[in-house]
Amino acid sequence: MISSRFVFICLFMTMTSEVLLSPFYPQYFTNAFHVDGVAMTSFFIICCRIVVIVMTPLWGMLLKKWKVQYIIVASLLMTALIKVILSEVSTFYGFLATSLVLLVFQSSLYLLYPCLVGGMKNGQKKASAATTYVFIVHTAIIVASLFGSTIIAWEMPLKVYQYFALADMVLAVGLLTRKASPLKTEKTLSIQSINEPIFFYLLAIFFFHLGHNVIRPYFTLFTSDTYSMSSQGSALLYVMPSIMAIVLKLTVPTKLFNGKVIPLFYGVTGASALLLCLQAYADHLSMFIISRILYGAGFYLSMVILDIYLFQKSKEGAAYYYSWLIAVQNIALLIAPLLALEISKVNLALPLAAGAAALLAASAVMPLRNKTIPILRQVKENEG
Repeated sequence: MISSRFVFICLFMTMTSEVLLSPFYPQYFTNAFHVDGVAMTSFFIICCRIVVIVMTPLWGMLLKKWKVQYIIVASLLMTALIKVILSEVSTFYGFLATSLVLLVFQSSLYLLYPCLVGGMKNGQKKASAATTYVFIVHTAIIVASLFGSTIIAWEMPLKVYQYFALADMVLAVGLLTRKASPLKTEKTLSIQSINEPIFFYLLAIFFFHLGHNVIRPYFTLFTSDTYSMSSQGSALLYVMPSIMAIVLKLTVPTKLFNGKVIPLFYGVTGASALLLCLQAYADHLSMFIISRILYGAGFYLSMVILDIYLFQKSKEGAAYYYSWLIAVQNIALLIAPLLALEISKVNLALPLAAGAAALLAASAVMPLRNKTIPILRQVKENEG
Protein backbone atom coordinates (compact mmCIF):
# COMPACT_ATOMS: atom_id res chain seq x y z
CA MET A 1 0.00 0.00 0.00
CA ILE A 2 1.22 3.52 -0.77
CA SER A 3 2.04 5.14 2.56
CA SER A 4 -0.06 7.98 3.93
CA ARG A 5 3.13 10.03 4.37
CA PHE A 6 3.88 9.80 0.65
CA VAL A 7 0.28 10.67 -0.27
CA PHE A 8 0.16 13.80 1.87
CA ILE A 9 3.63 15.01 0.86
CA CYS A 10 2.70 14.54 -2.80
CA LEU A 11 -0.61 16.37 -2.35
CA PHE A 12 1.01 19.22 -0.43
CA MET A 13 3.64 19.79 -3.12
CA THR A 14 1.06 19.53 -5.91
CA MET A 15 -1.40 21.94 -4.29
CA THR A 16 1.33 24.42 -3.41
CA SER A 17 2.63 24.52 -6.99
CA GLU A 18 -0.91 24.92 -8.33
CA VAL A 19 -1.91 27.78 -6.02
CA LEU A 20 1.48 29.51 -5.92
CA LEU A 21 1.00 32.25 -8.54
CA SER A 22 -2.80 32.14 -8.90
CA PRO A 23 -3.54 35.14 -6.62
CA PHE A 24 -1.26 37.23 -8.83
CA TYR A 25 -2.34 36.08 -12.30
CA PRO A 26 -3.98 39.41 -13.29
CA GLN A 27 -0.83 41.39 -12.57
CA TYR A 28 1.50 38.73 -13.96
CA PHE A 29 -0.40 38.21 -17.21
CA THR A 30 -0.46 41.95 -17.80
CA ASN A 31 3.20 42.57 -17.02
CA ALA A 32 4.76 39.41 -18.48
CA PHE A 33 2.51 38.63 -21.45
CA HIS A 34 1.15 42.12 -22.24
CA VAL A 35 -2.50 41.02 -22.29
CA ASP A 36 -5.60 42.14 -20.40
CA GLY A 37 -4.74 40.42 -17.12
CA VAL A 38 -8.24 40.54 -15.60
CA ALA A 39 -10.00 39.14 -18.68
CA MET A 40 -7.32 36.52 -19.36
CA THR A 41 -7.34 35.36 -15.76
CA SER A 42 -11.05 34.54 -16.02
CA PHE A 43 -10.48 32.77 -19.35
CA PHE A 44 -7.53 30.84 -17.91
CA ILE A 45 -9.46 29.69 -14.83
CA ILE A 46 -12.47 28.58 -16.89
CA CYS A 47 -10.25 26.49 -19.22
CA CYS A 48 -8.47 24.89 -16.25
CA ARG A 49 -11.75 24.01 -14.52
CA ILE A 50 -13.10 22.36 -17.66
CA VAL A 51 -9.99 20.15 -17.96
CA VAL A 52 -10.32 19.00 -14.34
CA ILE A 53 -14.07 18.40 -14.74
CA VAL A 54 -13.42 16.15 -17.74
CA MET A 55 -10.24 14.39 -16.65
CA THR A 56 -10.95 13.52 -13.01
CA PRO A 57 -13.77 11.02 -13.71
CA LEU A 58 -11.66 9.52 -16.51
CA TRP A 59 -8.78 8.96 -14.11
CA GLY A 60 -11.27 7.53 -11.62
CA MET A 61 -12.30 4.90 -14.17
CA LEU A 62 -8.69 4.11 -15.09
CA LEU A 63 -7.80 3.60 -11.44
CA LYS A 64 -10.41 0.83 -11.29
CA LYS A 65 -8.51 -1.06 -14.00
CA TRP A 66 -4.83 -0.15 -13.67
CA LYS A 67 -2.38 -0.30 -10.77
CA VAL A 68 -2.44 2.96 -8.86
CA GLN A 69 1.31 2.94 -8.29
CA TYR A 70 2.09 2.86 -12.01
CA ILE A 71 -0.42 5.60 -12.84
CA ILE A 72 0.99 7.90 -10.15
CA VAL A 73 4.61 7.30 -11.19
CA ALA A 74 3.76 8.03 -14.84
CA SER A 75 1.79 11.15 -13.86
CA LEU A 76 4.60 12.48 -11.66
CA LEU A 77 7.16 11.98 -14.42
CA MET A 78 4.90 13.77 -16.90
CA THR A 79 4.15 16.66 -14.53
CA ALA A 80 7.90 17.05 -13.91
CA LEU A 81 8.55 17.30 -17.65
CA ILE A 82 5.68 19.71 -18.26
CA LYS A 83 6.69 21.95 -15.34
CA VAL A 84 10.15 22.30 -16.89
CA ILE A 85 8.50 23.35 -20.15
CA LEU A 86 6.17 25.69 -18.24
CA SER A 87 9.15 27.46 -16.69
CA GLU A 88 10.35 28.50 -20.16
CA VAL A 89 7.13 29.75 -21.82
CA SER A 90 7.05 33.38 -22.93
CA THR A 91 3.51 33.93 -24.21
CA PHE A 92 0.08 33.78 -22.57
CA TYR A 93 -1.26 31.10 -24.89
CA GLY A 94 1.88 29.05 -24.39
CA PHE A 95 1.34 29.31 -20.64
CA LEU A 96 -2.33 28.37 -21.06
CA ALA A 97 -1.69 25.35 -23.30
CA THR A 98 1.12 24.04 -21.11
CA SER A 99 -0.95 24.50 -17.94
CA LEU A 100 -3.87 22.59 -19.44
CA VAL A 101 -1.63 19.66 -20.43
CA LEU A 102 -0.17 19.76 -16.91
CA LEU A 103 -3.66 19.48 -15.41
CA VAL A 104 -4.44 16.44 -17.56
CA PHE A 105 -1.86 14.48 -15.58
CA GLN A 106 -1.96 16.42 -12.31
CA SER A 107 -5.68 15.71 -11.88
CA SER A 108 -4.84 12.04 -11.31
CA LEU A 109 -2.73 12.90 -8.26
CA TYR A 110 -5.72 14.24 -6.33
CA LEU A 111 -7.23 10.74 -6.38
CA LEU A 112 -4.38 9.47 -4.20
CA TYR A 113 -6.35 10.72 -1.21
CA PRO A 114 -9.53 8.65 -1.78
CA CYS A 115 -7.37 5.67 -2.77
CA LEU A 116 -5.62 5.90 0.58
CA VAL A 117 -8.78 6.30 2.66
CA GLY A 118 -10.75 3.74 0.63
CA GLY A 119 -8.16 1.11 1.56
CA MET A 120 -8.59 1.74 5.28
CA LYS A 121 -10.91 -0.52 7.25
CA ASN A 122 -10.85 1.34 10.56
CA GLY A 123 -13.33 4.22 10.87
CA GLN A 124 -11.03 6.13 13.22
CA LYS A 125 -8.22 5.99 10.64
CA LYS A 126 -10.59 7.23 7.93
CA ALA A 127 -11.57 10.22 10.08
CA SER A 128 -7.93 10.95 10.87
CA ALA A 129 -6.98 10.83 7.17
CA ALA A 130 -9.91 13.09 6.22
CA THR A 131 -8.99 15.73 8.80
CA THR A 132 -5.33 15.50 7.76
CA TYR A 133 -6.29 16.05 4.12
CA VAL A 134 -8.27 19.20 4.92
CA PHE A 135 -5.33 20.36 7.04
CA ILE A 136 -2.93 19.78 4.12
CA VAL A 137 -5.21 21.64 1.68
CA HIS A 138 -5.44 24.75 3.82
CA THR A 139 -1.79 24.70 4.86
CA ALA A 140 -0.83 24.56 1.19
CA ILE A 141 -3.09 27.55 0.47
CA ILE A 142 -1.48 29.63 3.20
CA VAL A 143 2.11 28.62 2.34
CA ALA A 144 1.54 29.13 -1.39
CA SER A 145 -0.04 32.56 -0.86
CA LEU A 146 2.84 33.76 1.29
CA PHE A 147 5.54 32.15 -0.86
CA GLY A 148 3.87 33.37 -4.05
CA SER A 149 3.96 36.98 -2.90
CA THR A 150 7.77 36.67 -2.87
CA ILE A 151 8.10 34.66 -6.08
CA ILE A 152 6.04 37.13 -8.11
CA ALA A 153 8.74 39.75 -7.48
CA TRP A 154 11.38 37.61 -9.23
CA GLU A 155 12.54 38.70 -12.65
CA MET A 156 11.38 35.32 -14.04
CA PRO A 157 8.79 33.87 -11.62
CA LEU A 158 8.05 30.82 -13.77
CA LYS A 159 11.53 29.47 -13.04
CA VAL A 160 10.15 28.31 -9.68
CA TYR A 161 8.39 25.44 -11.49
CA GLN A 162 11.78 23.84 -12.10
CA TYR A 163 12.09 23.23 -8.36
CA PHE A 164 8.63 21.67 -8.27
CA ALA A 165 9.61 19.52 -11.27
CA LEU A 166 12.58 18.24 -9.29
CA ALA A 167 10.29 17.45 -6.36
CA ASP A 168 7.99 15.47 -8.67
CA MET A 169 10.97 13.50 -9.98
CA VAL A 170 12.09 12.66 -6.44
CA LEU A 171 8.57 11.53 -5.51
CA ALA A 172 8.27 9.39 -8.66
CA VAL A 173 11.61 7.68 -8.06
CA GLY A 174 10.77 7.15 -4.40
CA LEU A 175 7.45 5.51 -5.24
CA LEU A 176 8.93 3.43 -8.07
CA THR A 177 11.60 1.96 -5.82
CA ARG A 178 9.17 1.03 -3.06
CA LYS A 179 8.66 -2.68 -2.58
CA ALA A 180 5.20 -2.36 -1.00
CA SER A 181 2.20 -3.44 -3.02
CA PRO A 182 0.31 -0.63 -4.74
CA LEU A 183 -3.16 0.59 -3.88
CA LYS A 184 -5.64 -0.97 -6.28
CA THR A 185 -9.02 -2.66 -6.36
CA GLU A 186 -9.25 -6.38 -6.94
CA LYS A 187 -9.39 -7.51 -10.54
CA THR A 188 -12.23 -9.83 -9.62
CA LEU A 189 -14.54 -6.83 -9.41
CA SER A 190 -16.50 -5.45 -12.29
CA ILE A 191 -19.29 -2.90 -12.44
CA GLN A 192 -22.98 -3.11 -13.10
CA SER A 193 -25.37 -0.22 -13.58
CA ILE A 194 -28.13 0.40 -11.08
CA ASN A 195 -31.12 2.70 -11.16
CA GLU A 196 -30.25 4.74 -8.05
CA PRO A 197 -27.38 7.16 -8.86
CA ILE A 198 -26.11 9.56 -6.21
CA PHE A 199 -27.55 12.53 -8.05
CA PHE A 200 -28.88 14.34 -4.98
CA TYR A 201 -25.68 13.79 -3.01
CA LEU A 202 -23.67 15.33 -5.86
CA LEU A 203 -26.24 18.14 -6.09
CA ALA A 204 -25.69 18.85 -2.40
CA ILE A 205 -21.93 18.88 -3.05
CA PHE A 206 -22.50 21.40 -5.85
CA PHE A 207 -24.52 23.78 -3.64
CA PHE A 208 -22.04 23.35 -0.79
CA HIS A 209 -19.01 24.41 -2.85
CA LEU A 210 -20.98 27.08 -4.69
CA GLY A 211 -21.98 28.61 -1.36
CA HIS A 212 -18.47 28.63 0.05
CA ASN A 213 -16.83 29.96 -3.13
CA VAL A 214 -19.28 32.59 -4.37
CA ILE A 215 -18.21 34.78 -1.45
CA ARG A 216 -14.51 34.77 -2.36
CA PRO A 217 -13.94 36.86 -5.51
CA TYR A 218 -15.01 40.18 -3.99
CA PHE A 219 -14.55 39.44 -0.30
CA THR A 220 -11.51 41.72 0.18
CA LEU A 221 -13.25 44.45 -1.80
CA PHE A 222 -16.29 44.11 0.48
CA THR A 223 -14.27 44.34 3.70
CA SER A 224 -12.26 47.28 2.37
CA ASP A 225 -15.38 49.15 1.27
CA THR A 226 -17.47 48.36 4.36
CA TYR A 227 -14.91 48.61 7.14
CA SER A 228 -12.08 50.56 5.45
CA MET A 229 -9.70 47.71 6.25
CA SER A 230 -6.13 47.54 4.99
CA SER A 231 -5.08 44.98 2.41
CA GLN A 232 -3.31 42.98 5.10
CA GLY A 233 -6.40 42.95 7.34
CA SER A 234 -8.67 41.92 4.48
CA ALA A 235 -6.23 39.19 3.45
CA LEU A 236 -6.13 37.85 7.01
CA LEU A 237 -9.93 37.58 7.15
CA TYR A 238 -9.92 36.03 3.68
CA VAL A 239 -7.68 33.14 4.78
CA MET A 240 -9.43 32.75 8.14
CA PRO A 241 -11.14 29.46 7.09
CA SER A 242 -7.72 28.03 6.24
CA ILE A 243 -6.31 29.20 9.57
CA MET A 244 -9.26 27.68 11.43
CA ALA A 245 -8.78 24.39 9.58
CA ILE A 246 -5.25 24.18 10.97
CA VAL A 247 -6.38 25.12 14.48
CA LEU A 248 -9.26 22.61 14.54
CA LYS A 249 -7.12 19.81 13.08
CA LEU A 250 -4.86 20.22 16.11
CA THR A 251 -7.67 20.55 18.69
CA VAL A 252 -10.76 18.60 17.58
CA PRO A 253 -10.60 14.83 18.32
CA THR A 254 -11.34 12.57 15.35
CA LYS A 255 -13.82 10.56 17.45
CA LEU A 256 -16.22 13.46 16.86
CA PHE A 257 -16.67 12.10 13.33
CA ASN A 258 -17.37 8.49 14.32
CA GLY A 259 -20.82 7.11 13.71
CA LYS A 260 -23.52 9.07 11.91
CA VAL A 261 -22.12 12.33 10.60
CA ILE A 262 -24.99 13.71 8.50
CA PRO A 263 -26.96 15.17 11.48
CA LEU A 264 -23.79 17.06 12.40
CA PHE A 265 -23.55 18.27 8.80
CA TYR A 266 -27.05 19.78 8.99
CA GLY A 267 -26.24 21.67 12.17
CA VAL A 268 -22.85 22.94 11.00
CA THR A 269 -24.05 23.94 7.53
CA GLY A 270 -27.12 25.71 8.89
CA ALA A 271 -24.94 27.63 11.33
CA SER A 272 -22.55 28.54 8.51
CA ALA A 273 -25.43 29.95 6.49
CA LEU A 274 -26.53 32.12 9.41
CA LEU A 275 -22.96 33.31 9.96
CA LEU A 276 -22.66 34.35 6.30
CA CYS A 277 -25.86 36.39 6.64
CA LEU A 278 -24.40 37.96 9.77
CA GLN A 279 -21.21 38.83 7.88
CA ALA A 280 -23.24 40.41 5.09
CA TYR A 281 -25.14 42.75 7.41
CA ALA A 282 -22.99 43.07 10.55
CA ASP A 283 -22.96 46.59 12.01
CA HIS A 284 -19.62 46.33 13.78
CA LEU A 285 -16.22 45.02 12.69
CA SER A 286 -15.84 43.02 15.90
CA MET A 287 -19.06 41.11 15.12
CA PHE A 288 -17.84 40.51 11.56
CA ILE A 289 -14.52 39.10 12.80
CA ILE A 290 -16.19 36.78 15.30
CA SER A 291 -18.65 35.51 12.70
CA ARG A 292 -15.78 34.97 10.24
CA ILE A 293 -13.86 32.87 12.77
CA LEU A 294 -16.92 30.73 13.57
CA TYR A 295 -17.70 30.40 9.86
CA GLY A 296 -14.16 29.11 9.25
CA ALA A 297 -14.69 26.45 11.91
CA GLY A 298 -17.97 25.39 10.30
CA PHE A 299 -16.34 25.22 6.86
CA TYR A 300 -13.66 22.86 8.15
CA LEU A 301 -16.08 20.57 9.98
CA SER A 302 -18.52 20.29 7.08
CA MET A 303 -15.76 19.50 4.56
CA VAL A 304 -14.50 16.67 6.75
CA ILE A 305 -18.03 15.35 7.29
CA LEU A 306 -18.79 15.19 3.56
CA ASP A 307 -15.59 13.28 2.85
CA ILE A 308 -16.12 10.83 5.71
CA TYR A 309 -19.69 10.14 4.59
CA LEU A 310 -18.48 9.31 1.07
CA PHE A 311 -15.77 6.98 2.37
CA GLN A 312 -18.14 5.24 4.76
CA LYS A 313 -20.43 4.34 1.87
CA SER A 314 -18.11 3.80 -1.08
CA LYS A 315 -15.31 1.79 0.57
CA GLU A 316 -13.12 0.12 -2.11
CA GLY A 317 -14.62 2.25 -4.87
CA ALA A 318 -13.70 5.48 -3.09
CA ALA A 319 -11.33 6.78 -5.78
CA TYR A 320 -13.93 6.33 -8.53
CA TYR A 321 -16.77 7.97 -6.61
CA TYR A 322 -14.54 10.74 -5.27
CA SER A 323 -13.54 11.59 -8.84
CA TRP A 324 -17.18 12.53 -9.49
CA LEU A 325 -17.21 14.62 -6.34
CA ILE A 326 -14.15 16.54 -7.60
CA ALA A 327 -15.78 17.06 -11.00
CA VAL A 328 -18.95 18.48 -9.42
CA GLN A 329 -16.86 20.63 -7.09
CA ASN A 330 -15.05 22.13 -10.08
CA ILE A 331 -18.35 22.87 -11.82
CA ALA A 332 -19.31 24.87 -8.73
CA LEU A 333 -15.91 26.59 -8.77
CA LEU A 334 -16.51 27.48 -12.40
CA ILE A 335 -19.95 28.99 -11.79
CA ALA A 336 -19.21 30.72 -8.46
CA PRO A 337 -17.10 33.64 -9.80
CA LEU A 338 -19.52 34.23 -12.67
CA LEU A 339 -22.45 34.40 -10.22
CA ALA A 340 -20.44 36.62 -7.87
CA LEU A 341 -19.65 39.02 -10.70
CA GLU A 342 -23.31 39.53 -11.58
CA ILE A 343 -24.77 39.90 -8.09
CA SER A 344 -21.93 42.05 -6.78
CA LYS A 345 -22.95 44.70 -9.31
CA VAL A 346 -26.06 45.23 -7.17
CA ASN A 347 -24.39 45.11 -3.76
CA LEU A 348 -21.04 43.78 -2.54
CA ALA A 349 -22.81 42.09 0.39
CA LEU A 350 -25.00 39.97 -1.91
CA PRO A 351 -22.37 37.27 -2.57
CA LEU A 352 -22.37 36.54 1.17
CA ALA A 353 -26.17 36.28 1.20
CA ALA A 354 -26.09 34.12 -1.95
CA GLY A 355 -23.54 31.85 -0.27
CA ALA A 356 -25.88 31.43 2.69
CA ALA A 357 -28.76 30.54 0.36
CA ALA A 358 -26.61 27.95 -1.44
CA LEU A 359 -25.60 26.32 1.86
CA LEU A 360 -29.26 26.10 2.89
CA ALA A 361 -29.97 24.49 -0.49
CA ALA A 362 -27.24 21.92 0.21
CA SER A 363 -28.88 21.10 3.55
CA ALA A 364 -32.30 20.86 1.88
CA VAL A 365 -31.06 18.49 -0.85
CA MET A 366 -29.00 16.20 1.39
CA PRO A 367 -32.04 14.35 2.89
CA LEU A 368 -32.90 13.23 -0.64
CA ARG A 369 -29.61 11.34 -1.00
CA ASN A 370 -29.90 7.63 -1.73
CA LYS A 371 -29.41 5.09 1.01
CA THR A 372 -26.48 3.62 -0.93
CA ILE A 373 -23.73 5.77 -2.34
CA PRO A 374 -22.57 4.00 -5.54
CA ILE A 375 -23.31 5.28 -9.03
CA LEU A 376 -22.32 1.80 -10.12
CA ARG A 377 -22.51 -1.33 -7.99
CA GLN A 378 -19.46 -3.57 -7.79
CA VAL A 379 -20.13 -7.27 -8.34
CA LYS A 380 -17.90 -10.26 -8.75
CA GLU A 381 -17.36 -11.48 -12.29
CA ASN A 382 -19.30 -14.56 -13.31
CA GLU A 383 -21.22 -14.40 -10.04
CA GLY A 384 -24.36 -16.51 -10.05
